[in-house]
Amino acid sequence: MKTKWLQGLIKSLSLGQGLNDQGGDLETPDVPLTDDPKENARRIMDTVLHAMDVANVQLTDDRHSPQVMYLKTMTNYKMLQQDIIRPMKALALHGKSWDRINDYVVVGQRRAVDKLSDAVHYLLDGWTLVGLPGVSGFLCFKTDHEQSRPVEKAENQSIVIGPQEAFSESLEINISLIRKRLKTPDLEFVTMKIGDLTQTKVVVMGIRGIVNEKYMDMIIQRIREVEIDGLLGAGELVQLIDDQPLSPFPQFNLGERPDNVVAALIEGKVAVIAGGSPYAFTGPSSFIEFFQSPEDYYNRWLSTSLVRMLRVFGVFVSITLSGIYVATLQYHYEIIPANMLKTIALSRAKVPFPPLYEALFLELTLEVLREAGARLPTKVGQTMGIVGGIVIGQAAVSAGFTSNVMIIVVSLSALASFVTPSYVMGNAVRVVRFPIIFLSGMYGFMGLMVGLVTILLHMLNLSSLHAPYMTPLAPLRLGDLKDTIIRVPTQLLSFRPLLSRARRNRKNNSPTLKRK
Repeated sequence: MKTKWLQGLIKSLSLGQGLNDQGGDLETPDVPLTDDPKENARRIMDTVLHAMDVANVQLTDDRHSPQVMYLKTMTNYKMLQQDIIRPMKALALHGKSWDRINDYVVVGQRRAVDKLSDAVHYLLDGWTLVGLPGVSGFLCFKTDHEQSRPVEKAENQSIVIGPQEAFSESLEINISLIRKRLKTPDLEFVTMKIGDLTQTKVVVMGIRGIVNEKYMDMIIQRIREVEIDGLLGAGELVQLIDDQPLSPFPQFNLGERPDNVVAALIEGKVAVIAGGSPYAFTGPSSFIEFFQSPEDYYNRWLSTSLVRMLRVFGVFVSITLSGIYVATLQYHYEIIPANMLKTIALSRAKVPFPPLYEALFLELTLEVLREAGARLPTKVGQTMGIVGGIVIGQAAVSAGFTSNVMIIVVSLSALASFVTPSYVMGNAVRVVRFPIIFLSGMYGFMGLMVGLVTILLHMLNLSSLHAPYMTPLAPLRLGDLKDTIIRVPTQLLSFRPLLSRARRNRKNNSPTLKRK
């Protein structure tokens, strides 16, 4: 039977992180534990199939000795020995009552459980279980030792000016990187476990008093509705909660930079981090956000505006340049100046294929080289990309498979696709380029325009958490145009974007631009 001190302990003990576990469902019988530590340990060992990394230790030779259980592969041995085993042995040596264990064991995060499913859950999460004779259930102490990379420099979203830190695979480290920048008590967390087998911890964050509860509740509800055996990262989760999962365009801003996530939280958006993933995503997001970089706000407004315009122009060029070239050569060559037409004709004299096949061949070859370079080790991949591109390009021209002009056009299209700071948006641009080329080769400029209009109509129909994807362009919101393709001086960015529907609109009370 439970003693009074254990009943009080169950009420008082907490995880110590301020997180609300809305845990997943383990396939473990939800049966009460007994007051026999050995019997309880036997039940747990049977439940985990006597796994080789589960340690079941009897503290003393006495048959009424406490039972200690932990995972060898996830436990911090130094903490286990110094903070749990040694104090408990001292308690037994001095003949003290076990109800004084709270005075001897000083591990910060602890919890008491009296059900088999809860005990197995904490054991597999890296906690140490302590079963006391005559007391029902276990005391659980957080002694896990999570193996993860240290905080490193951002690779996919690298910038010149500004912080260089990136998220790692440790959920605790990622939250600490956000806490370091947001020292407000209004930062609230909701934690859930997703995946019947992986039990991946997912944390939803927002700033109380700023974030719109509608968006917060919507994301939480969508995540809770996810039914999956295993969730391996934020990139997989974001596809499961999209408004339109069949669209090639991302509807949440996925990134690896904590400063970018903090900026989104300050604007009133919701952020989501998943354990084991070095990425987080924020929402609701608009199309124009994927052309904005954290570096834009560390740089001067004029240079930032120029760079943003170059990004938008580069993406347009990446999508349309190859299609325009194919449509012009096949159907509208009369618009090419005579001198240039002669040069292009000489370049294509030995090419037996129409421009459509030529463009598709080069685009596919370039994508193969890009994918091979990304999968190989860094130094080898760079060499493969440069040398492979040069060798294959020259060989293709010499063999008559393609022309020099087509290589230039396809290379410019490929380079222009890298100007967007978002890797997922860059992938979307790569995807839509192929149907544009195909339509241009089949129907000329008419096919090109049909493809572009179809893409535009699709984006106008998209939403992120039911918020319009093309805002502030459609619907037109003049106040938010100050931070889109151009960026006005920081002093004029006084209000949060209407997209986030924040409860508090003003965020900047800086002095006027002209000082005396």
